[in-house]
Amino acid sequence: MKQNNPLALIQACRFVTLILVWNLSWPSLAFSLEPVSIKKFPQKAIPVSNPVDLTALPLRETFQINHQRFVLQFFFSGPNILGIILKRDLRVPIHLRWCFFRDCSESPFDYNVMIADSYAPPLEDGIFEIRFPPQLKYSFQGLYFSTGR
Repeated sequence: MKQNNPLALIQACRFVTLILVWNLSWPSLAFSLEPVSIKKFPQKAIPVSNPVDLTALPLRETFQINHQRFVLQFFFSGPNILGIILKRDLRVPIHLRWCFFRDCSESPFDYNVMIADSYAPPLEDGIFEIRFPPQLKYSFQGLYFSTGR
C-alpha cells in the first residue's frame, strides 16, 4: 500500500487554496478598477514654434505645435518621435520634415515623412510614431510640421 507524504499533501492544499482565492477574487478586482481618460488630466506640454530648433529643446519633455490646421503634442523616445494629434483638419495631410539646418531652410539632406494623409488615420486623439531613418549617418537640427511639402 502506498503511503501519503504529509509534505506533498500540505503543498497540494496550499496550491488548491491559492487557486480558489485567485479565482474568487479576480472578478472583484477586475471590476473595481475605474477607466482612466487622458482628457480628465491637464496636458502639460511646452509650446514650441514651428519650425522647431532641436538644439534648444530641453530633454525628457513633451512639446506642442499649434498650427492653424492642427494641434499636436510629441516627445522623443530615443531617436524616434512619438505623439498625439489633439486637433486636426481632415481635409489636409500632416507632414514632418527632419531638417538638416536649425532654421529648416531647404536642404538635400532633409528627410520628409507623412504623419497623416487627408481623411486618414491618425485622426483626433490618434497616436503617431515617426522612426528616425536608420540609414542616415548624420543628425538633424530642426523639425518642421506642415500640411504639405
